[in-house]
Amino acid sequence: MLPRDYPRIRIPWGLLIFMLAFAVLIAIVSRYYLIPAMLAAKDATVREKRMLTAVSRLLLVVILFVVGVGIVLTFRVSRFFFPRQAQVQRTKTHYVDAWAESGKRLETPNEDDDSLPSET
Repeated sequence: MLPRDYPRIRIPWGLLIFMLAFAVLIAIVSRYYLIPAMLAAKDATVREKRMLTAVSRLLLVVILFVVGVGIVLTFRVSRFFFPRQAQVQRTKTHYVDAWAESGKRLETPNEDDDSLPSET
């Protein structure tokens, strides 16, 4: 059992999931596009090489955009650029004593009223 004053290690789950997703994305893109594109570029004409270059750049832009959005969402970077509004002065809640309020609302019967059962 750990002592109470032992500092706990906080696991950054968001960071771990982001890194794992990024590694999977890079593996998929490499396997299904980059390696075949490099092999095809060896025997390609000038026009085909330009098309491969253009598509590769577009893919790079898309991947970098996804990574950038992932970083912003994972680490909540937007809080540095769009800070929250300063909170207005909080008002203290006035609590009403329920027993005192019920005492004010209670209707006391008149002593002249005979409709009440008398003690015997």
